[in-house]
Amino acid sequence: MSIGKYLTNIGVIGALLGALGTMRQTQEMPRDWRRFVIWGVWAAGLTLAIAGVAKQQDDELREAQIKEAQQQAKAEKKAAKRAR
Repeated sequence: MSIGKYLTNIGVIGALLGALGTMRQTQEMPRDWRRFVIWGVWAAGLTLAIAGVAKQQDDELREAQIKEAQQQAKAEKKAAKRAR
């Protein structure tokens, strides 16, 4: 597993840069539970971006399997027509 695919993914980069906006937003807030909620939402977004990159290869493999199955079904249907 390469860290480069995470660091070059636009979703992860955007989530990381979102920390700047979150930091600016929470600097002037009172120190209460709402600050933790905002940082929690940012952390959840970053987690989802990282999980999306981690699952990207699985998604591509699944799409390739579906495409192959569709092509095979089409070839079988064509062969069945020729056999008639």
